[in-house]
Order: sequence, then C-alpha cells, then structure tokens
Amino acid sequence: MSLDARRWEKFCFSDIFIIKNGFYNKKPENCGKGTIPFLGAVDDNNGVTEYYTTEEIESASKTGDLPNAPLDKKLFPPKAVCVTNNGSVGYAYYQNKTFTCSHDVNALYLKDNEFNEYTGLFVATVIMHDRYRWDYGRKWRPKRMVFSEIKLPIMQDENGNAIIDKDHKYSPAGFLPDWEYMEKYIRQLHSKRISTAIKSQCRDMKLADWKQFKLTDLFDICRGNGLSRIALDDGSDNGINFISRQSYNNGVNSVIEQLENVKPFDGGCITVALGGEYLGSSFVQLKPFYTGAHMAVLTPKDAEMTLYSKLFICTLIRFESKIKYCAFGRELDTHIDREFSIKLPVRIDGNPDWDWMDAYMKSLPYSDRL
Repeated sequence: MSLDARRWEKFCFSDIFIIKNGFYNKKPENCGKGTIPFLGAVDDNNGVTEYYTTEEIESASKTGDLPNAPLDKKLFPPKAVCVTNNGSVGYAYYQNKTFTCSHDVNALYLKDNEFNEYTGLFVATVIMHDRYRWDYGRKWRPKRMVFSEIKLPIMQDENGNAIIDKDHKYSPAGFLPDWEYMEKYIRQLHSKRISTAIKSQCRDMKLADWKQFKLTDLFDICRGNGLSRIALDDGSDNGINFISRQSYNNGVNSVIEQLENVKPFDGGCITVALGGEYLGSSFVQLKPFYTGAHMAVLTPKDAEMTLYSKLFICTLIRFESKIKYCAFGRELDTHIDREFSIKLPVRIDGNPDWDWMDAYMKSLPYSDRL
C-alpha cells in the first residue's frame, strides 16, 4: 500500500478528537510496585516515566497539596493517543491501557469511534511528523491544540472522488477520515529482524594512550543555515535533508526543496545541536543538507578521518556535552569553536589514531548494519 494512493485533507483537532487535559502538576511519590503507567513530557519509552498503584494515585493531589480530586479525574481510559504539549513538545504515543499523566500531556480520543493499535499508531506518527512546528518557546498547550490541524487520508469512492458527509460533522468541507485505510496501512508494515555477522567482542580501550584535542584542531567549524522549517516547502524524494536539533533519525527533520540562493552543506560533515533539550546531539550527514537554528557544522580537516571515526567522535561529543554543558544555561553556542575538547586515542607521533577508531567501531555488534 502507498500513502500516495489516498487523498489527504486537513481536519481540526477539535472536530475529530475529544481532547482531555492531563492532570498532575507535581509527580506523586511512589513505592516502585505499581502497574499503572504515568506519562510525562518525554521523548522515549512510549511516554512512560513511572508506574503507580491505584492507592498512590488516589491519595496524591494535583499539586501535592489539598484539595484532592476524585480518582476518576486522575485516571484516563485506554485507546488514547497521548501528545506532549511542553518539554519534549509534539511527541505522540498510543496507550492501550489505563494510565495517569502530568498536565504536560493531552489525551486524544476519537469522536464516535475509538482508536485501535493500528489507527492509534498511524495518527501518532502523523502528529510526530509535524512536531517541527513546536518547540520550547512555542509550546503546544491545550488552548492552541484545540485549533490545530492534522492531515489525514479521506474516504473516497471507487472513482477516487471524495465521499462527502452531508452533515459536515468532521470538517467544514464534509470530508471523512478513512480509518479503515489507516489501519490496513499499518497492518501491512513489516520488517525482518536485524541480524549481524559481528561477534560481541569489542577491542580493548587503552585509555593511557589517549590525548585531549580541541574540536577546532580536528574540524573547520561554522554555524548552520539557521533556516526556519515552517517557512520552507516540503521536498520530493530528490529534495535536500533538513537537519534540526533532535536526537533521532540522524537529525533529519524532513526533506525540503532546494533553495535558489542558499547552498546546501556537503555530505561528510558532522552536525551538532548547540542548544535546547537535545544539546550535543551529533550526527554524520552523508548527503547534502540544510540546517535549522542553533546548529554547528563540522568539516574534517584530515582526509584520513573515516565514516566510522566520525561516528566515534559523535559519541564523544554527546557525552562531553552532557557532562560539561547545560540546556537553556551553559549551552554550546559560545564554546564549541573555542575550548570544547574531547579525548582521542593517539598514535606514537601524537596524532589521532583514525585506524584504531575505525577498527573499534567496526568491532561493535551491528556495526555491519550501518
């Protein structure tokens, strides 16, 4: 099945979803023995940050102080798509069991229907695809979400014409979301289990043979394009990757059309997020690319630096950033092209041992799947 086989149209969130606000301002204390998931504004683990017992939820008020609320105001029924509206904004997860959550999460339920695993995953993915519209400075709070739009496949007749609802219940134009098509599309997705020919025997690290290097000794460092994704047109398969401050998908936010007056960066560079919640996220870009705001582009000075050596360095940049720098505080903007440094294994002559880094990365399990 192809996503292009269906016509897509925009629907207002409040027309097709029942939007429920999250509850807790303050996370309750817990004993670690609960089974009810607590959802927070995070970007992993399906949104789950902790598990609680019914008794713990019942006894904990919204802010930790009186008055308390009844249990049914704190527990949310299953078959919901939960969307973060603060912190890691715009992440969406399908929940198939009863849960509770912070006020940084909104729960979406279908009007006149209910999500199943497949339609829930479809909608969550579409919402995630649009998360570039939101960030820490432009939160997706409930008042804004009510008026937000989502593009979904619509019902069509055998001739490909849109089926129109005469009551215009779900859109002013009378379009109807095609939930059956969405379910079928997710059901037909499949992938084989990833295999590797690499044995789990990593090369030994001799840390005594490592030396500190400034990034400026290894790379020519410049700022990215600083483009705003909202102002750019979506691209075709032959478009240019748009890199933003995110920690997944190799930093690729989307594909956009090539700009007439802006030259893309060449493939082979490393991109680094200079600020925000994913401070220090680093990726090797193999194809030409543009970047969003607060990104640095690192171009290797040494032609011997291989892809695997660059991946090795990306990992060190991430760890160094987590230890010595802080999002929304001591960010990388004024440090990356000055004193930012990492330790690397060296040869006898004191230069980076690219061959060792290359061999080390290739010895890791699943390195042959890169």
